[in-house]
Amino acid sequence: MKKTRIRFWGCRGSFPTFDTNKKKFGGDTSCVEIRTPDDKSIILDMGTGLRSLGQKIVNDSSYPKELHIFLSHYHLDHIQGFLMFAPLFDSNYTINIYSRNSNGKNAKQIFDFFLQPEIWPINVDFLPSNLKFVEMNKDEILINDFIKVTNNPHPHPPLEAYSIKIKIFEKIITYITDCEHSADDLNEEVVNFASKSDLLIHDSQYTISDLPNHKGWGHSSWKNAVDVAIKSKSKKLILFHHSPDYNDSDIENMETKAKLNFSNVIAARQNLEIEL
Repeated sequence: MKKTRIRFWGCRGSFPTFDTNKKKFGGDTSCVEIRTPDDKSIILDMGTGLRSLGQKIVNDSSYPKELHIFLSHYHLDHIQGFLMFAPLFDSNYTINIYSRNSNGKNAKQIFDFFLQPEIWPINVDFLPSNLKFVEMNKDEILINDFIKVTNNPHPHPPLEAYSIKIKIFEKIITYITDCEHSADDLNEEVVNFASKSDLLIHDSQYTISDLPNHKGWGHSSWKNAVDVAIKSKSKKLILFHHSPDYNDSDIENMETKAKLNFSNVIAARQNLEIEL
């Protein structure tokens, strides 16, 4: 059987950055692609990394014409790539965007607000692709008999974000970004949701020393991510959502320290590919 392939198209948090000392880990914001053994396409978040992925999709005739995009939340660094996603402008593609309602608004309402004519010249109704907004709730979503997706809320002020878990055949990928644990302990719901993940992708925006200076911003340190991996008995950890203020050396240092606590960990970098 083919393996599941995961590729990171963007792994920065908050806003993109393209400084020369940040090239190793890349500057695009959150976007992760999963290609399943049965050739389904699952995309996690629509940060600026989505632009490059979109170009790959439309230039590859073998790529599936139905795409499944899951949003953790609607902050700009997680949806900004929507404006640049080439398949949206091609009627051959069906694009399913799965998300929770937020503050009483559904995804269509939020994107309509986002794409007002004063801000952007194209609105959602103009797009020629078969675009479907699918409302998530606590129930499991079945892509098919072998791919199941669940989600669970976690703190991300001023509202919340959603952890996303994808079970592909017998492999579990858990995606937890923009998550803030308490100063004293881990969020037990997050730990339980990540239980026995084959691959855990977890927010690690800050160093241990920087995290207290950003209390209430809705993010984790690399140590929070490591502790969740250990406590959830996850097999492999990816540090994700790097601060745009950290250069390559800063992130390498975080990765080195994380390895002293949990050996099977790496920091996400743009274009990193992993097989499960």
